[in-house]
Amino acid sequence: MLIDGQYIEDLIPGYSTLQVSGRELLSQSIEKQTIGKSDGEFIQYARNPSREIVIGYRLAAADNLSFRQAFYKLNSILHGDSHKVSFNDDPSKYWIATFSDIDDVPKGRNAITSSFTLFVPDGIAHSVATQTADNMPYKDVPVNLLTGTSNQLASTSLSGWNEHVFGNVVPQAGTNYCFRVWIDNPTFDACAKLDCSDSSGSQIGWAQGNTISAGTSGYSIVKATTDSKYASIKCQTVYTFNHGTSASGSYGYKEAKLEAGTVPTPWSPNPADPEYYSDTITVPNAGTYPSEPVITATINGDDGVLTAINDQGSVLQFGSPDETDGFVKQKSERVYHLDFNQTPTGVTLNNGVTAFPYYEHGNDANVQSGPFGYANGIAYPSTERTASNYWNGPSMSGTIPPNSNGSNTANFQFVNRVNVDTSGPEVGRFEFNLTYKGKIVASLALFDDSPANDQLVFSGTLFDGKDAKMVFFDLLPRNYYRGGNYNAVITKMGNKLTFRLDRLDLGDGGIEPVDIGGFPAMPIDGWTAWFPGFSDQRGWSINWQDSYFEWINVDYWDDIPNRFKDGDVVKIDVANRRVLVNGAEDRTLQTIGNDWGGFKIQPGNNTIELLTSSWAKQCKAEVSWQEAWL
Repeated sequence: MLIDGQYIEDLIPGYSTLQVSGRELLSQSIEKQTIGKSDGEFIQYARNPSREIVIGYRLAAADNLSFRQAFYKLNSILHGDSHKVSFNDDPSKYWIATFSDIDDVPKGRNAITSSFTLFVPDGIAHSVATQTADNMPYKDVPVNLLTGTSNQLASTSLSGWNEHVFGNVVPQAGTNYCFRVWIDNPTFDACAKLDCSDSSGSQIGWAQGNTISAGTSGYSIVKATTDSKYASIKCQTVYTFNHGTSASGSYGYKEAKLEAGTVPTPWSPNPADPEYYSDTITVPNAGTYPSEPVITATINGDDGVLTAINDQGSVLQFGSPDETDGFVKQKSERVYHLDFNQTPTGVTLNNGVTAFPYYEHGNDANVQSGPFGYANGIAYPSTERTASNYWNGPSMSGTIPPNSNGSNTANFQFVNRVNVDTSGPEVGRFEFNLTYKGKIVASLALFDDSPANDQLVFSGTLFDGKDAKMVFFDLLPRNYYRGGNYNAVITKMGNKLTFRLDRLDLGDGGIEPVDIGGFPAMPIDGWTAWFPGFSDQRGWSINWQDSYFEWINVDYWDDIPNRFKDGDVVKIDVANRRVLVNGAEDRTLQTIGNDWGGFKIQPGNNTIELLTSSWAKQCKAEVSWQEAWL
């Protein structure tokens, strides 16, 4: 018997599992009702109950002490809320079970047989292995290095020595390449051809494939091997040399494919082509009980909505199908990105703009001072703790140029990832500020300013036309907002400004958003990050892992930006009814009416259809699930 990944037989000398019962047929619980004087009864519903698994075991020990110690160990193994349990006769499945009952242990012997009972609340056996399916039917086919090709017949008209070009590819030195294309009913003899050029564009070689005679059809195949001089390979079809330069004709073509290797393989689109990803995923469930899937989608370009529909008609939708591409013709523009894999350049230290320039109990200035240390992609602020410095610590600041339309009042997001921890006697603060001409526009702060209390305060500050004023002050519940990784986020969408503190790795999700409506079109030209400690008090633990600012959906001001951008990874966890974007839960994506309960992988073949915005490319998607059995 395997429990939580270990065999009891390996943990307790002298223990052996003899027999297991309760994994066979599972009865149904039927709720019935008598209707008046009618014969029989009416079934209101039938449901699967829990089940109990009874394990018969033998335990033998050399002496009384060893016998008692074996039972101490067995108790420690079996007790607890729930365990993953599997058995050697079916190791591919496990049960979620809780130890619930025991049979009497024979007295007066150190070698006994008895039994204990495991309660299985869902009554289901689960697959140890995770199954996957995706919408990439060509992923196991050698990559087509040409983009924009098709398996549908098209035609071209050519004269003389002109060619039809499918594309140019930068080759790798010392590699074999094979180009194949279907040529259909050419007016003159035609073939595939590769032109090879060096870095100056001068032709250094060419190769011609087999001839497709006039009036016939077939594949023409040509091969080439590159060396270090090859900088470009041009793939094309041409007429052969047995016609005059003034000749004019046409032919059809399809399935053009350039690939590494010497043997051509069936046509496939390039991963950059929309045809590479299908709209549906076939999900074969070999279990006998429905499973709840996890759908992971990688967004391919901008997108406003992601919808999944199963073949039972259940729908999960995230985002808005009404978003149009009028405001996504220009991509979001990232102004800067600091990942701290190296010392940042183009920034200023200890001369930024803070929302808390003076100590609150007087006119004494708080101080920007101290260095940052860098290691393993993390910036470590170092504070100089002296009683006279009040709040003091290092700052980093930089400029934010306008977007490509010249606007510095557009939609944006400002994201900073930190790891923070504090306790009763520790104090600390961080600010992430957006500025204009040396004044605060918006400031997000998290701080603990009490050495006597274990607290975290989340606050936001805005420019009111004259000064920076705090607009909210939230004391966070410490049993939920503990030490760990957080994203501190300021976003502007239309005239709404949102401050967010996103928990990333503490379990149970967690987003603390504060929305400020009626936010004016304030310009932004700079940013500051400040990490002070207080006076000579003991400081909290803080490090800075990532920072970026981007203008979102440039030049669109009266609607939300596209919900998803290129490369976003959206994870839909049906069992836990959670949606994560790039690893952080986004509860604003939850839609009333989503049929979470009906979105199951039924036994047999299932189909999941994926829909994006009508103007967006199909996403890359994978469905994972664990099969289950009654």
